[in-house]
Amino acid sequence: MKRVAAAAFLLAFMSSVSAEAATLRPIDHDGLNVRSGPGTEYAIVGGLGYDQWATVLGREGDWYRIRLENGVEGWVAGWFSRILLEDELRYAIVDTDILNVRGEPGLDAPVLTRIYQDQYVRLLEMNPEWWRIQLDDGTEGWVFAQYVRQAEAPPPEGEPGPDPGALPAPDPGLPPVAQPPAAPPGTVPDLTFPPPVHPAPHPGKQVSVTQETGIFAGPNHEARRTDTVRPGEPLRLLDARGGWVRVASPRDRWGWVRGELVQVADGSLRIRMDESGWSIERPAVRQPAAAALTVGDAVVGEHGATLHLIPATSARVLGELAPGEPLEILDRDSHWVKVRLASGQVGWTRAAHLEQPAPAPEEGAPGPAAADGGFTVSMRQSAPGVYTLELNAPGRRYGAPVLQDGALWVPFATGLEAERSMPLHHLGVDEAVLTGEGLRLKLAGEPHVEVESDLNGTLLMVLRPVVSSVRQETVADKGVVRFGVRGAVEPRARAEGGHIIVEFPGAVLGAAEIPAGVQVQETAVGVRAVVPSNRPYALKRWDGGYYLVTYPPGLAGKVIMLDPGHGGEDGGAVSREVGVVEKEVNLQVALRLRALLAEQGAIVYMTRATDVRVAPESFLNSVNGEPRDQLDLQYRTMLANELGVDLFLSIHHNAGERISQGTEVYYTGRALNGERSLELATLLQQELVGALGTRDRGVFDDTFFVTRNTLAPAALLELAFVNNPAEGPRTKDPAFQEAAAQAIVRALERFYAER
Repeated sequence: MKRVAAAAFLLAFMSSVSAEAATLRPIDHDGLNVRSGPGTEYAIVGGLGYDQWATVLGREGDWYRIRLENGVEGWVAGWFSRILLEDELRYAIVDTDILNVRGEPGLDAPVLTRIYQDQYVRLLEMNPEWWRIQLDDGTEGWVFAQYVRQAEAPPPEGEPGPDPGALPAPDPGLPPVAQPPAAPPGTVPDLTFPPPVHPAPHPGKQVSVTQETGIFAGPNHEARRTDTVRPGEPLRLLDARGGWVRVASPRDRWGWVRGELVQVADGSLRIRMDESGWSIERPAVRQPAAAALTVGDAVVGEHGATLHLIPATSARVLGELAPGEPLEILDRDSHWVKVRLASGQVGWTRAAHLEQPAPAPEEGAPGPAAADGGFTVSMRQSAPGVYTLELNAPGRRYGAPVLQDGALWVPFATGLEAERSMPLHHLGVDEAVLTGEGLRLKLAGEPHVEVESDLNGTLLMVLRPVVSSVRQETVADKGVVRFGVRGAVEPRARAEGGHIIVEFPGAVLGAAEIPAGVQVQETAVGVRAVVPSNRPYALKRWDGGYYLVTYPPGLAGKVIMLDPGHGGEDGGAVSREVGVVEKEVNLQVALRLRALLAEQGAIVYMTRATDVRVAPESFLNSVNGEPRDQLDLQYRTMLANELGVDLFLSIHHNAGERISQGTEVYYTGRALNGERSLELATLLQQELVGALGTRDRGVFDDTFFVTRNTLAPAALLELAFVNNPAEGPRTKDPAFQEAAAQAIVRALERFYAER
């Protein structure tokens, strides 16, 4: 009954949608019954599968009249239906103070961003309880339907309209707010970076998804959703990284999709990847059969085939069939055959693209011509830092592998007539290239390569990073242990019993001269270095590998970057009721903190010291299709990494339900300095909660862009909720801001104290 009640929002909207103006799909995987009339008492005349669609013709009460792809008309229940409006210019307006935009339709889905009272958004899809929307920057997400309503088009640019960031005028009777000290010149680094370039699609690749999914601004689940793609839609391949695939949608929006949901075909090659590894397969191709196709077993020919819903090239595409894929022919209609796949799926394909295996020859008779056996190349992580490369080419021999100039060459006969390449950026491999003569992997450095076995057409090779050198230095008052590293590795550092332990998972130790006082040894799980020190520390990256830096205690000389969240046209969380704009209070706290840290002798940079976007407009507008917010975050981390700062703090305030309150701090545990970032976040949370008297909401390991991509120890602070009636007004209070800044300084003093 909950769905029936919620459907009132959707049905009220549909009363103004003209016939054939919207598309309907089922909500549940079981699909929908199509009935002869608007009610369960009418006969079932058909069905609408989960991955099928229908055109909306009208409605009566809780029921929609629809037309199926085959022309059949009928009625379906509205409370089990979703309405797609992607081809329509439909709008909604926010009808509450602050509204979370989530990555998926559910209260447990991650919050991508927030929208505010009277803000216009484009309406893309409506379920009974959740609506899918699109923001001006291209971000897609889901909002609870109860807090938005249908709207006409927003006012034309230049005409006055609702301003979601507008706040009530200040009471002239209130005393002026004490301003924090301004930042001196040079606080914002005078650095510029070349703007990103338009990614060029990789030619010759056929890309599609296996199920409906979002595409995201970054290769992780917490990034903003930029579009929704479905099976059968042609996508363009832009890049791949870490098991995610970057694509351009038919609407020319760019984003990343989880690799396990993507199918990539390049001629006869089939390419798959996920976060655990990747594979490239050329299926075996049989010799064509001379006889006409009949009912029975068959295989897909060497050029592959397309599976359609009905026997027509204009019909809906159900999927792509790989060369050599087995199937069963059920029926024939002129040049088309009805087939059943091994998965049980049924559809139609062109008969010319299929072959029937020849019958087994009689004893003593010559068999058919030998088939092309195909091959498979795959890589998986067999242990942290240890990558296993497997080549399987039955009946063929491999030449001696050669590692040279950052590339691994494996000679063998592939049967390919033209060179094929695939970007990967995964498990230490940047790109895989296949030619008629063999496989070439472009690697991240030159790891140790060992052939584990070469037997019966299967070649197994193990790639491991190499710690090639270790040297100790003193830079000013800091101690430095520098590690030369070849190959892809993710080192970790931790403090233990008066020592700092640096581990290189999966690595082997080269012929390195070990400095006195430092213990370095190769173990069963990698290379382990032990440095005697009670000092605060961090890992840093250099062109030849990584180095451990140990600091003298105290804040003097520490290079710290403060990042006041949002800025410029990005106001962050806005509470009209309380009268707070997040970007303003973020900056005020950061300016107070900068002054306190400078008094302690720290070298303090800020990503912004005024109400501006951090990234210049030339950078933000350089690439159509990239969300401006994503580029702005990228620029912040580029500043920190280019300067090689010792610590990064991103200062924010929160928003949510009116009853929400408290302080929370985030870090990213899998970042280079994840252990130190956890320690930093814990100290910040302790000091802030104690000083501000706010609710302790906890410390959380998350993948925010700035904490995930900054090399230094990093934390993101959410000091308080701007829209909480009690807590929000405090965020504007200079005493609250000063107390927060002082608490952060105390946390950093503890962070940089000797253990």
